[in-house]
Amino acid sequence: MAAPLHLHYDDRNARIHRLEPGTVAAPQRLAPVRETPLPTTGAHPPLFAVLGAHGGAGTSTLARWWAPAADTGLAWPASPHTTQHVLVAARLCMPGLTAAAERLREWHAGLAPDGVQVIGLVLSAARPGRVPALVRRYRAVVAELAEHVYDIGWHDELVTCELTDLAQYLPYDPAPSRRSRLRETVPADVHSAGTQIITHLAATRSIAAQPDSETSP
Repeated sequence: MAAPLHLHYDDRNARIHRLEPGTVAAPQRLAPVRETPLPTTGAHPPLFAVLGAHGGAGTSTLARWWAPAADTGLAWPASPHTTQHVLVAARLCMPGLTAAAERLREWHAGLAPDGVQVIGLVLSAARPGRVPALVRRYRAVVAELAEHVYDIGWHDELVTCELTDLAQYLPYDPAPSRRSRLRETVPADVHSAGTQIITHLAATRSIAAQPDSETSP
């Protein structure tokens, strides 16, 4: 079982859950680094980046679904000119979870670029149907390395949709109906995860904006 998370404070007083770097075994292979700013594809700069722990993690689909997100592929976003809040993405299978654990350990060990903050882990179904018990048990272990974990189920309609056909989630969008099509609205689990992500980001920024009680008059 992974060690329990210890409360750690970054330089801006924003509380994030992070293990002490010296207690984490670094992965053998580190993720590449993106030096250029993330693209702004909507009306506003992205609020968070989706990083794939492995190829086929679904970063392009997730970043399309969540309008406030940007797809950073397999690379850490190193540019301070756009967001460095990172959501690690992986498939819910043993190879996907192993890759996710490597990226999370890399960040906990202090090996990600300066400024990067991992805000959670999103796990997308690798197949329809029940998740095998072995995968569920390992998921619980890897989940200990992330402050928040979001699960996205299997959606058959993705097979027949182009990326640009998919509807997008915007903050404060109403919850979709169960019978909605992917071209009309995002799935309920995508909407729920998007709402939670935006809520957590808002809370983090609120904490960061508070004055330091030890230095305030």
